[in-house]
Amino acid sequence: MKLALIYDLKCPKLTENSYSRTYLDMFEAVIERFEEVQHITDNCSAQDIEADVILIYDIHSSHHIVINGIENHRAVKYTYFNDPHQTEFKGQYRNGPKVHKLGAENRVRRALLRGINFIICPYKYGYFKYIAPYLTNPEDMLFWFPPAPSNKRFPLRMRPLLKRKHKILGNGSLNDGGLGGYDFRQWAFSQPETFYLKHTMDRPDIPRGADYCKLLCSFSAALALNGLYTVPKYLEIPLAGCVCFAQDQEDYRRMGFEDLKNCIIVNKENFRNRANAFLNAKPGDIYYQKVAREGRMLIESKWTAECFADALYNHAKLKGAQNEMERMERKGVG
Repeated sequence: MKLALIYDLKCPKLTENSYSRTYLDMFEAVIERFEEVQHITDNCSAQDIEADVILIYDIHSSHHIVINGIENHRAVKYTYFNDPHQTEFKGQYRNGPKVHKLGAENRVRRALLRGINFIICPYKYGYFKYIAPYLTNPEDMLFWFPPAPSNKRFPLRMRPLLKRKHKILGNGSLNDGGLGGYDFRQWAFSQPETFYLKHTMDRPDIPRGADYCKLLCSFSAALALNGLYTVPKYLEIPLAGCVCFAQDQEDYRRMGFEDLKNCIIVNKENFRNRANAFLNAKPGDIYYQKVAREGRMLIESKWTAECFADALYNHAKLKGAQNEMERMERKGVG
């Protein structure tokens, strides 16, 4: 199939030095998966697009490209919405370009004007809370897939726990913009059981982007804590071969994660007991090694960037065939 990939060349999330490389992983995996890819980064006409599938990979709805007539193009059309809670914002990225991010209502309005068939969103809770109210058929339009890292970035993922630092890494931003998603994270990062390292945006010597996996692969355990979403850490930590101490998320359970089988679910009531049980265990303990291995294998088999690209390709192929059948039926009726 032919893919038309629409994106912003200046998008910080698509650069090698982005603090999170997961979205670039997915971007690159999609390019590799499709037989032909037409790259579109500037205003144009839909008549210039020769594709079976159109993907607007505009993560924060901040690329205000104009594609005249795109709403009438016969391709199956997708757009990507990260951070569904996002409000209208005009400003500038830290050490980056100026940006105008659309809020939920305007994101949806523009998608509908473009004739988008499916919205790719990594977080079901956020999608149905913030995006769905502006859609008439939100269930039908959702293409859900969590933020998926590439296993190519984790060559050391099978390093046994015995050869790692026997610590529980706590790393990441503590600023959630007032949403409350990091309340537990802030508390857990301050506990003595956590080996806390500041976010790379606050401490530049902390590895970022492609190098972040090396940091994870050097620890036997790490914390994936978010009260709202299954953010990239929920996938990167197990893919790195770490024991993932995770805050409970519906999307995580939907992915196949189970407490004490392939992750360890923690909250304020059990965190210190579960963390100390791990820290007091013999380094490389067979039970924790099994938890780490099961988590890694689950991500590898279902939730990598390559899996995302496959899922998108197969979904588009199916929907494209259905659309073509409907067009032929209408033509026959006419």
